[in-house]
Amino acid sequence: MSEKVYPDWVQKQKTTGTTVKKVGNNYYLYKHSSKRVPGKKNPVPVDTYIGKITPEGVKKSGSKKVAVNDAEVIVKEYGFSRSVEALCPAGWKEPLGKNWQEVLDFIIVRESPESYIPQIRQVPAQLEPHIQLGAQKAALQRRMKKEYGVDLKELRQLSSIYMVSVSGKKLVSKISEEQKELLESLDLKLEVD
Repeated sequence: MSEKVYPDWVQKQKTTGTTVKKVGNNYYLYKHSSKRVPGKKNPVPVDTYIGKITPEGVKKSGSKKVAVNDAEVIVKEYGFSRSVEALCPAGWKEPLGKNWQEVLDFIIVRESPESYIPQIRQVPAQLEPHIQLGAQKAALQRRMKKEYGVDLKELRQLSSIYMVSVSGKKLVSKISEEQKELLESLDLKLEVD
């Protein structure tokens, strides 16, 4: 079998115990090893991804590659929803009694239909007839403005921060400098469990 010929800058990265794979015009470096599998006569080859080979060297990946067709990927709005949830004033909750969470979730989902909240809690399709949505939303905004100096409109810039769930593992999308400044001014940290 003939040896594959790669450019010099690719060949330079290939050392003992590694293998190179070409995909399109890109070259990738893998650690090549084998492991014994019960019931198999010979060891099974195992290639572990190291990084992408460029003329400057190997760009190592700090994370594992996940095949999207094998993974369940869910992307939901997180920044706005979580901020409103975290900043919800106690003075707004008290008059609503045990219904405050339902009302807050309803307001958040009305403002941000792609919110992550329905993923973690049941959000009612309608509020109870005696609860006036407009009045509750206005009261929430007034109290947030009074206590924290922001309202729902100002928090809306956080709605481009997403919670990304890949096969059950959750992470927060990139946060811009402006968003970081707003979060820091409110002493908020957007983290997921």
